[in-house]
Amino acid sequence: MDKNTLYKKMIAMVPVESNDGDFRLLVKKQLNNYVHLLEELDEDDCPGDWTLIVARVTQLCNGLNRAVNSEYKGMRHSAYNAIKHQLDGYKNQNVEITGLAIDANIQDISSGAVFYRMRKVALEEQKKIKRGDLFHIPLDKRGLVETQRYSVPGYPCLYLSQRVYGCWEEMNRPDFGTVMVSKFQSQADFRVLDIRMPSKKLWDNNWIKCVKYFPFVIASMVQVKNSKDSYKPEYLIPQLLTEWVIAHNREFTDKSDEIIGIMYTSSQKNDDFDYPEESYDNLAIPVLSPLSSKKYCKRLKELFKLSKPTYYDLEVLKHGEGPNAGRFDLTEEEQREENINLSHFGSMEDYLELAEMGFVE
Repeated sequence: MDKNTLYKKMIAMVPVESNDGDFRLLVKKQLNNYVHLLEELDEDDCPGDWTLIVARVTQLCNGLNRAVNSEYKGMRHSAYNAIKHQLDGYKNQNVEITGLAIDANIQDISSGAVFYRMRKVALEEQKKIKRGDLFHIPLDKRGLVETQRYSVPGYPCLYLSQRVYGCWEEMNRPDFGTVMVSKFQSQADFRVLDIRMPSKKLWDNNWIKCVKYFPFVIASMVQVKNSKDSYKPEYLIPQLLTEWVIAHNREFTDKSDEIIGIMYTSSQKNDDFDYPEESYDNLAIPVLSPLSSKKYCKRLKELFKLSKPTYYDLEVLKHGEGPNAGRFDLTEEEQREENINLSHFGSMEDYLELAEMGFVE
């Protein structure tokens, strides 16, 4: 198996579909399958240190399995340490293993980066919605914070998507007429832990990097089996990663060392729409000043400007429908971009392009 075939098989592994069995066994099976894939790589494609790379990936898979098992035993501290050791580095059998995520998976987000956030709002309430209503749940309303994939109950987290479509999928495809959307724009550079499904471009540029961190992708992209359950084991690894981000920032006083959030690929990824891969990219940022007496995190308020929330039907009434005719001289990648640009999601982004931006009050 050559490395390009390896990439295709890796991508086919996620999102991981839930089954009727034990979550622990499902994760263990998928991680084992991944290691076996690496062992099948053609010798001609293997770098000189391939054996060590596979050994490191195996160590990571074992650490993820230990975290899951510890959580099931009620040993949250042990579960967290299993993740922390993988991210911070540790010594095993007199061999120092360091820097898997810190060196390989930290992504710089530039000032001016654009994201979107969506919220379901009753029609009669839409006129009353303010900028802050599309921000994170206020700190004085922690009781409203339910468990989510990258956040635990009671700890507000700001969830953003790179495309309006991504918001819609993350919300399980609500009626588009019942949701309001804001555009967010970063006002400074910041860093995140990046566990997105690797793009083909990233694979071509640094496929070894992709191989090393992919176990995190597998363990974090398990689809929820029982959406109505209070406890969702599929959120276990993502929530531990968020805890690591929070704890990491407490250890550093120099803001340049901060890793404030996690970039991830939605577990709702599907083939129903032929859209660009980044349409499923999301960002989760736990509040950076959780003990503040203010409603919103001061640091996050300063980090993002956002547009006044709006909804699609209102923008259509104000500006008319977007373009409805495609082109036929595009490459496959350009066609995907055109598909989303001509959709309601792309039109919403166009409407928000000229929206007035401001800070949360």
